[in-house]
Amino acid sequence: MTKNSKAAARACVICGQEFTPAPKSAAKTCSRDCWIELVRRNSLNQPHRPRKVRVLTCAFCGKVFETDAPGTHRTCSPDCARKQHSKKIKEAAAAHRAEHYLTKTCPICGKVFETKRGRNRTYCSRACGSKREIPKNSEICTICGRKFFAPKSANRKTCSQQCTKALLTRSAKQQDLTAMREGAKHCPILQSTPQHFRAKEWALRAPDGTEYRFKNLNLFVRTHKELFTAEQLVERNHTPLIAGRLAHLAPWRQAKRVKQVLSVLGWTWAD
Repeated sequence: MTKNSKAAARACVICGQEFTPAPKSAAKTCSRDCWIELVRRNSLNQPHRPRKVRVLTCAFCGKVFETDAPGTHRTCSPDCARKQHSKKIKEAAAAHRAEHYLTKTCPICGKVFETKRGRNRTYCSRACGSKREIPKNSEICTICGRKFFAPKSANRKTCSQQCTKALLTRSAKQQDLTAMREGAKHCPILQSTPQHFRAKEWALRAPDGTEYRFKNLNLFVRTHKELFTAEQLVERNHTPLIAGRLAHLAPWRQAKRVKQVLSVLGWTWAD
């Protein structure tokens, strides 16, 4: 038989109809239906192989039972299997609570409650916590009137940070700051002069190329108004708008920026 020659026709073992199989095929049936029928007949002719029967003890109810099913069976019925699974879940939850929770007794009402390990919880609720005995050396908050514990050496007047802020705000409103403000007007380091405590050395180059070296940027802008427009000289929070923009050219500002500012409206750093 040559390579391209067809296989010889043969008869189907089920229906007897002749069919031509594919080359080098060992098919015995002409169709899928006949093949299914051939498989069914062969299965009926094969001898039955009995499975090995095992004797086991149910893990849930303790009943001894026989089974020939493969695998690891630990229960005698589906009902015991569900109950065994539920039992394992409850045991795992109980182990988790025993590991992460503590059981305490409330000293006020005697109620037994659970709390997480590591939490300094003594009472079962806030209501019982508010009924606890306050030590003798307790103080009364001047803001909310609540009693709180504090040693006498602490000299505390408030029970919390929120009340402390409220006390400071109220004290500041009650104080007379007129004398302090008058003194600030005559203090040299608080005036708009080169002696201001925040004044720094500046070296700027104007758009026309002129270099200016001075101390105190705000003072320079106010004394050289001819270099800027009226809109740029508008002040916000006691600082001209152009001064706030020129401040970005300072090297100590550039070190903190990701993107360098090389020019502001034609002004650059001179050094």
